[in-house]
Amino acid sequence: MTWHQIPLVRLLIPFILGIYMYNKFGSILSLPIIIIFNILSFLLLVLLNQIKQPDVKIIRYWGGWLIIVVFQIGYLTNYNHDIRNKNSYIGIIKNKKISTFTGIISNQPQLYKNNIKTTIKLLPIVDSNDIYKSVSGNLLAYFNLDTFSTKLNYGDLIIFNAKINKIYGPSNPSMFDIRNYYQSKKIYHQVYIPSKKWKLLSNKKGNIVYEYIYKCQNHLLKILKEKITSPNEYAVAAALILGSKDNLNSKIKNAYANTGAMHVLAVSGLHVGILALLVNFLLGIIETDRFWFKKVKGFILLIILWVFAFITGASASVLRASTMFSFVIVGRIVNRKINIYNSLGASAFLLLYIDPYMLNDIGFQLSYVALCGIIYLHERIYKLYYINNRLGDWIWSGISISFAAQVSTLPLTLYYFHQFPIFFWLSGLIVTLFAGIILGLGLFLLILNSIPFLGVIIGYALYSTIWIMNSLIFLIQKLPGALWENFWLELWQVGLLYITLISSIVFFKVRILKWLIVPLLCIIILLGHELYKQQKQQNQNYLCIYNCKNNTLISCINGNSCVTIASPNLINSPKINYVQKNQLCSLGVINNEIIELKDSIINKTINYNKGLGKVKERRFLLYSKKECLQKSYVPLDVDYVIIHDNPPMKKITDIQRLCNYKKLIFDGSNKPWKIKKWIKECKNEGIEYYDVSNEGCLIIK
Repeated sequence: MTWHQIPLVRLLIPFILGIYMYNKFGSILSLPIIIIFNILSFLLLVLLNQIKQPDVKIIRYWGGWLIIVVFQIGYLTNYNHDIRNKNSYIGIIKNKKISTFTGIISNQPQLYKNNIKTTIKLLPIVDSNDIYKSVSGNLLAYFNLDTFSTKLNYGDLIIFNAKINKIYGPSNPSMFDIRNYYQSKKIYHQVYIPSKKWKLLSNKKGNIVYEYIYKCQNHLLKILKEKITSPNEYAVAAALILGSKDNLNSKIKNAYANTGAMHVLAVSGLHVGILALLVNFLLGIIETDRFWFKKVKGFILLIILWVFAFITGASASVLRASTMFSFVIVGRIVNRKINIYNSLGASAFLLLYIDPYMLNDIGFQLSYVALCGIIYLHERIYKLYYINNRLGDWIWSGISISFAAQVSTLPLTLYYFHQFPIFFWLSGLIVTLFAGIILGLGLFLLILNSIPFLGVIIGYALYSTIWIMNSLIFLIQKLPGALWENFWLELWQVGLLYITLISSIVFFKVRILKWLIVPLLCIIILLGHELYKQQKQQNQNYLCIYNCKNNTLISCINGNSCVTIASPNLINSPKINYVQKNQLCSLGVINNEIIELKDSIINKTINYNKGLGKVKERRFLLYSKKECLQKSYVPLDVDYVIIHDNPPMKKITDIQRLCNYKKLIFDGSNKPWKIKKWIKECKNEGIEYYDVSNEGCLIIK
């Protein structure tokens, strides 16, 4: 296969670059400029074609122009899908006079501990001056948990009165960017709707197809719940068979993520492939040589694949697999041999044209990269070792597939997840085997559930299979050294790693020495940067006051060690990891000792005693209710006073009875109205201050 045999892949690259350029820089090219540029360049090429005889150079000019056009199509496709470019976009027309909105619940509501989470598609409204306004936009909505909100369903039309706010980016360094996550789903605003501030107007106003899909999915989930009563096994069955991950707890998620088997819980190309093989096998039982049956068989397979894709949530990986399989099946129906890379390129082109925001989806990126790796590398890895045994050969084939997928996705997984599961090959082998059995049993259970005796037997077999798979995954998680953590890559490093991988593959294929220079140069750059970063990290000293709502969280970093001072309710809470783990990982921190506010500690990083701390030459005081009652005849000299836990101060200047300071810091444990009051006093008194809850984490070198 040559580069010229995969034209759809060649065209896909500029198309993706066009989408990326719009994501990165926004609307910098106007439509008239693009049209004028294309007309002039086209006329120039036509003129050039008339003056000169057609040759290789002219053909290349036309090819270059086509690449530029495809790049612009990608750019304009993303521009057209960006709801912020519409005049009716809520972010443009929002003003104080409009507080009542109407909208449709646009996805299945999710039940949480204190609220109901869903999304709302806004509809046109009438403002306070009785003026009709066209409004568009999607909202991330939280309903107060009550009897009425639990009855909300997809397609419900509601009217509500609430303040709409932007979804803001992370307020702590390197923290998960929830704003980017929801922007990839075309959601830029959020709203909290209290009880009695909304009213149901009517039902079934959503998309008829999706209404039916959600109805079917809920019905099928009830069947699974009836037959599988164990919470862990039901959660895995719902995720693996129907793509519903709402019931997965943190224990299950961590076990599968830490062993490299998380992909089996997100319905993906693996599931579509297994389903295709299963349906193909069942249809193959019908023995006939009639030509028309092959076409019927293909159409049946197409229908089943797409029904499965939509019922399981139509994730990026499922859509990719279903689209690619569809191209292959249609090719067989019309007796055309299809290049697998062209099929991949066509499916990606089609999906990104329909929704260019898929490019930002991690599942979309990983699924395509993994499949490319499996297609190209699996056979080459498999041929490295020959096993003259059927079982051994099957095991080696499964391991080589895992290695091919892992090698191709390694830079992306390190970039997004900062960890590497050592026994991915073992967990991959287990979940591949069990996923086929579980998916087959699950589908038979959903179809044959109405037959009482048979439904019970299949349900028990399904439960037992999932229980065994879960037990094996938990066992792998406990193996010594099963997980390597704290990898931190920048985007340019991911690019260099892929250049290293691709150039190494080319070198082993063509055996030309100059191709070895590229990976060696990339490795030297990566190692040099790593050595420089480690040297810099060994000498780093930071005091970090994080924005952690209703809590105090402070880290003192010295080299690769850290001491974290935390509110009592944060101790052993996953919230600490959510707030600070990524930043500590990016700074190369290996040891993080967490202590409670009231405790004391003395080591090379910090000297801390119940509120008073010293890091290198910097001194700070944690000022709370207790310190309000204290008075010092010889005021303490500190650099920073960190006010936390809502101390009942009459005036901000009361702090001066206890200490002399350079700067006041208000952390996230204080109530917003109190912080506003203190800030006003600070401005009047000329006191330097910093508000962590609004300005984000404060990092002091």
